[in-house]
Amino acid sequence: MKIDLKYLKQIAAGAFIVLLFSGCEKFLDRKPLGIASEGDLTVGGLEGKAFGLYGGLRTTDGLTNFQMLWFKTIRSDDAIKGSTTGDLADAGQMMDNFQYAKDHWLLNAYWEGHYTFINSCNDVVYDVDSLNLTDPGSLINKAEATFFRAYAYFDLVRDYGEVPIVLNKVLTPTDGNKPKSTVPQVYAQIEADLTFAAQNLPLTWGTQFPGRVTRGAANAFLAKVNLYRQNWARALGNAETVINSGQYNLLTNFTDYFKESGENSSESILEVQMFVNQNGSQVISNNLNEVQGVRGSGEWDLGWGFNVPSADLEANGFESGDPRKAATILYSGQADGIYGQNVPPAPPLAQPFWNKKVYTDPVRRLQTGIRNAPWLNIRLMRYADVLLIAAEAANELGGAGNTTKALDYLNRVRSRARGNASGVLPPVTTTVQSEIRTAIKRERRAEFAMEYERFYDLVRWGDATTVLASLGYTNRHRFYPIPQLAIDRSGGVLVQNPEWP
Repeated sequence: MKIDLKYLKQIAAGAFIVLLFSGCEKFLDRKPLGIASEGDLTVGGLEGKAFGLYGGLRTTDGLTNFQMLWFKTIRSDDAIKGSTTGDLADAGQMMDNFQYAKDHWLLNAYWEGHYTFINSCNDVVYDVDSLNLTDPGSLINKAEATFFRAYAYFDLVRDYGEVPIVLNKVLTPTDGNKPKSTVPQVYAQIEADLTFAAQNLPLTWGTQFPGRVTRGAANAFLAKVNLYRQNWARALGNAETVINSGQYNLLTNFTDYFKESGENSSESILEVQMFVNQNGSQVISNNLNEVQGVRGSGEWDLGWGFNVPSADLEANGFESGDPRKAATILYSGQADGIYGQNVPPAPPLAQPFWNKKVYTDPVRRLQTGIRNAPWLNIRLMRYADVLLIAAEAANELGGAGNTTKALDYLNRVRSRARGNASGVLPPVTTTVQSEIRTAIKRERRAEFAMEYERFYDLVRWGDATTVLASLGYTNRHRFYPIPQLAIDRSGGVLVQNPEWP
């Protein structure tokens, strides 16, 4: 007990970021979930291991950093590699032009990172199950672990299709050497993990633990998983559980959600917590924002310049007058439209467009002496996604009542996007199912541009073979080949995706 109290005192001393709502600033003397590493914990520190998963989500290769961008955004028609022509040109060919490779450090790290993180999740589950712990705190910790395990497997099944399911604690290399499971089996495990999480996580943590997963996060991902599986009724039910919980609302201004002041807001369902203190002497972050920042020189050396909006997104991604276009695309050679800065032209900048959703606040740059926005949280699930999941599922179910729901949920997102602008984004009023479907697809592209959704949306809709065909995409590109390194290490237990012999 004495040891556990010591650890709890460490947590109380500042292991979490909280919001100061009067002014919407982070307390700069507090740190985010996941600061404590397992090496800092004593035997029996179950809660500490669970807290460590938040750090793992932030720091493990492939989960929420540079490698993620190549799989989740650069493969879509919304984004291109960016940076300079020669910088990681081979990776650009792999993902921009669908010339998939079986061996590359980016894809190796993505695969290995996900299984490293899954093993950390399994460690928490093992501790609870092996000791037959049934107290509420232990079940919450297990639920956090199953949630994150499901998150990792959702990535893997969308990117690779059939993958090994590892649920045991891995103590030796052979413990994790498993053959592939089928896609339905992987989805069944994801659903089981998220269901357990939804049953055991609290509805809210209040202001005590911003960023800690909740029942709403579990149900939101259940809704998305069921959407991908075309289980329309279950997807709608999961989404409406979130909608009717009373915990979430869209922010009034779309742009505000992507500012530091919009973090952990009423629209937030899952965010990776970042931290930079006031003078920039302490940074707890990863490289996701840095690698996407404007690639320039001097005061405009804001990052590496990867993952930039495509010309197609700029020309075709938004309806005329949609305010989200200006909130998503930062233009070289124009005013930034948000902080009163004039962006240099291209050249000398490396690209004509940049991802404005990770654009840095110049006040924070000056304050901290850091230009690449390590303080911005990573948004992984937000309420607008739940509304559009509900709209899509209701429309696919059909019937007058569901059509009414679909239009309601769709138009809530459009209304917020419209804001005070007049004559743009009129409400969708058609009751024709195919026309509503088209409207939802258009809405998802505009709402989530540069946010890790577009490639997977195109694949699950069956549209990728048409939309991405000019880039070299064919149906087999929906799944990436398993890294050859992983196959070699398995000693023949793991076999390659049959479409990539």
